[in-house]
Amino acid sequence: MVELPKRTKYTVKDVLNDLKKIGPTPSILGKIGSQLIYYEWTCCRDLLSDDHPVTSNMQDLLQFMEHDYEELLVSGELWRVKDTPNAALNDFLKGRSKEFLEYTLEKPADHIRGLLETAAKTRKDELKQFKKLAKLVKKEIKEDKENPNLWNKLRLVLWMAKKYSESSEAFKTAKELGWSPETSALVAI
Repeated sequence: MVELPKRTKYTVKDVLNDLKKIGPTPSILGKIGSQLIYYEWTCCRDLLSDDHPVTSNMQDLLQFMEHDYEELLVSGELWRVKDTPNAALNDFLKGRSKEFLEYTLEKPADHIRGLLETAAKTRKDELKQFKKLAKLVKKEIKEDKENPNLWNKLRLVLWMAKKYSESSEAFKTAKELGWSPETSALVAI
């Protein structure tokens, strides 16, 4: 399992760096968003104000964790070998203020660490499941090789299994067969 550092306090950057070690799927990131970042955003609103830059960045982070990350994956924006969870988190962080990144979260460090450890364990379990699922999807494809939606499904499963190179190749095949986000049967994962 991923080794997370012990901390006495967490900044926004600390949480995101620990999440990078985990390599979260959209469901894991969504949970951290709802169980931690939502609370921190409401604290920022009370302590700083609705229009404070840290508050608005926290709201952006919540939106990214609960919606935008999954949307990037489902719509085919994350498809190249280099489009890993780390790359997506780094893209989100680009241009964010030092004040936001170094903002100390209100929840106790033990609580935050517990959430992150649970996320790491969940991710470890997910990896096993997605590897099994990839085998099943490959069987489906053998029976229907020209189906772009099956190839896209394989891309998503392989991406979640941390098989980014294979995922990218599956996506290229899906695109060649006519897959597009507009015609995709998949709207969420």
